[in-house]
Amino acid sequence: MTQTERTIQRLQKQFPQIWMKPGLEFAAAYDNTIWTGEGSQIRDQPAFCSWGYSRTGGVHPDLVRALDRLDLYADFYDAGTVFIRPR
Repeated sequence: MTQTERTIQRLQKQFPQIWMKPGLEFAAAYDNTIWTGEGSQIRDQPAFCSWGYSRTGGVHPDLVRALDRLDLYADFYDAGTVFIRPR
């Protein structure tokens, strides 16, 4: 199991309504990232909202805190596609 797969498992335990896939499933250039985005939720709120969550860059604050603990951050590719990357 890769580090990316272990990180996905860890995050999905905490955020079961967020879909996550290894970035390699998106494109080879996204190795060591996690692909996620549109349709993901945290307690019936969008996990990502490019026009909302202005203080946390469009990412639900609970997810930002979890990513910070893992030394990761979320980066918008477009309005519905997000990559979680190492800092």
